[in-house]
Amino acid sequence: MRRQRSRDQETIHVLETRLAASQAEASNAEEEFHVSLEELEVSSRSLAESNLQLYELTRTLERQVDERTADLRASLADREALIEEIHHQTRNNLQIIASLLNLQANRIGEQSAAEVRRSLARIQSMSLVHGLVFDEGSRADTPALPLLTELCRQLASKGESSGGIAIDVNGQTGRIPLNAASPLGLIVAELVSNALSHAFPDTSEHIVEDRRVRVEVYGNPATNCIVIHDNGIGMDPSAPNDRRGLGLLLVRTLARQANAEVRFLRDNGTKVEIHLRSRRSGT
Repeated sequence: MRRQRSRDQETIHVLETRLAASQAEASNAEEEFHVSLEELEVSSRSLAESNLQLYELTRTLERQVDERTADLRASLADREALIEEIHHQTRNNLQIIASLLNLQANRIGEQSAAEVRRSLARIQSMSLVHGLVFDEGSRADTPALPLLTELCRQLASKGESSGGIAIDVNGQTGRIPLNAASPLGLIVAELVSNALSHAFPDTSEHIVEDRRVRVEVYGNPATNCIVIHDNGIGMDPSAPNDRRGLGLLLVRTLARQANAEVRFLRDNGTKVEIHLRSRRSGT
């Protein structure tokens, strides 16, 4: 009986020892939990503060971007307005020059007046080309075919294509650099006007029933050649190298501005090829 009681007491003591150890472990675990919980709360507050700072920084950056974008848009609008004003003033100045030339032509002899009127026609062509190239707010390479089509249409509508002379414009849909569009347009206007004025004289020796001037555009995506070809009397074979007229001098000067080469050929009339040099190679 005593032995049993002793064993029971030992068992109870072991159990009490284990219970005390478990309670100590539970107490330690509870303390660790509270510490972890406090650390979690600190981390949560820190994360919330970081998120708030990030949000405020993002809002600040967005405001700065919006303000900068608004400034850039305002500057761009001012620049666009200035460019438009410059083009408008250019057109006005050309019209004033044309009016002065017209007044001068009416006050001088007929022979001199004819020269002045030719200069007047060139000024009007400059105004026309300038309007076609810039009035639509172009800021990049210009499609050559629509430009030359409209240019020839307006030349015809101004009475340039008298005598039943047809002007045909066709070709590929390449583009030309914006800084070359004006000189190339002026070259085509000069050559087409010259063909309309001189390729089909009203003489019995040179009768052409289907009077026609063709403008052909080659190259895609970049225009590399423009051809003006009439089926008129052609260049004077007795003076094939005479290129000193004011109109042809103007053509060659404009060709240098457009980085192009001009070739004059006899081919059932007069054929002029305008070869645009590559912008990369310059050849």
